[in-house]
Amino acid sequence: MINKVILLGRLGKDPVVRKLESGRIVANVTLATNEKYMKDGQVMESTEWHNLEMWDQQAQNAEKYFKKGMLLYCEGRIRTDRYNDQDGQEKTVRKIRVISYQMIDSSTGSANRIVGDESSFGSHE
Repeated sequence: MINKVILLGRLGKDPVVRKLESGRIVANVTLATNEKYMKDGQVMESTEWHNLEMWDQQAQNAEKYFKKGMLLYCEGRIRTDRYNDQDGQEKTVRKIRVISYQMIDSSTGSANRIVGDESSFGSHE
């Protein structure tokens, strides 16, 4: 079975980074991808928002280098979490667990590739 996602988009805001009681670090990042299409002879554009999750060293790098609006290429896999809200209703959240990414300088087109470490593949809290 294959569970792989490839995205190229812009960060919607600066990352939200948390340090957990276990000492691990997690960063949550929103990424916008755009799609252009024709409708009634006019060019239309739709935006899809993706929730990215990065752990440990990746999270530290995100906190240090990621800024709203920057261009990011990432590879990861889809993860679905379920939880009960305050009213006891079950909620489902889908996110992309990032395995590797490249920060792309849109002015020059150059990229800095960072590959996930082993902790990216293990279980997380």
